[in-house]
Amino acid sequence: MNAKTVLITGGAQGIGAQVANTLAGRGWRILVADLNEGPAKDLAKELSGRFPSAAPHLGFGVDVADEVSVEGLLAAVAGEINTLDGLVNCAGNILRQPAEEMDIAQWRRLLDIHLTGSMLMAKSCFPLLKAGNGSIVNIASVGSTFGLPGRSAYATAKTGMLGLTRTLAVEWGQHGIRVNAVAPGYVNTEMVRSGLRNGTLSEAALLGRTPLGRLAEPAEIASVIAFLLSTDASFIHGEVIKVDGGLTVDGTFS
Repeated sequence: MNAKTVLITGGAQGIGAQVANTLAGRGWRILVADLNEGPAKDLAKELSGRFPSAAPHLGFGVDVADEVSVEGLLAAVAGEINTLDGLVNCAGNILRQPAEEMDIAQWRRLLDIHLTGSMLMAKSCFPLLKAGNGSIVNIASVGSTFGLPGRSAYATAKTGMLGLTRTLAVEWGQHGIRVNAVAPGYVNTEMVRSGLRNGTLSEAALLGRTPLGRLAEPAEIASVIAFLLSTDASFIHGEVIKVDGGLTVDGTFS
């Protein structure tokens, strides 16, 4: 039996890399796509050594915000596979600026990576996903629930991810394509650690506001993504699953 195949954007680092490792360990064939092609290929080679598949895991370079780049990626992917079982849109970046000082060029770039990039990937992968009754998992955030001071572009993009997820689910369910999202809280990744280092985030305030009292580990987010891609989630569609340690349900004000 052929292994299921998943394409992961932003797959060379952070949550994306952990998703690649988790799914490879569960028998999936991994296609790693990242702005940095070298690390994507390196990770694919590492996965092929640790988790051999009938066909090798592969790495690709792509700028998800650029339509021509995405078309090139899909041409390369279509040369390898006829169907796609999963697409995980992990590509993302962070912009920390007060709204009144916002660099609009950087604002556009962030929205293009997170939101337009996820749409471009979904649209381009549609024929392969349809052929494989595949599943899409988008990455939302706690910033889809409440405002994030100093990160207005990020919160706006992640809020938009909810509308994209729900609307694609309504449109594409008839084609056998499930579409869901995860909304992580604060995760022990470089993106969060950089915020702690530069003072954008207060570790004491963050952990005090999180009922479980700690950061999430990337593996904890990856396991939920793996669940959503699996047959165990075969009737979960158009949902956003919060993986935030209770952060967004805590109404404590003392």
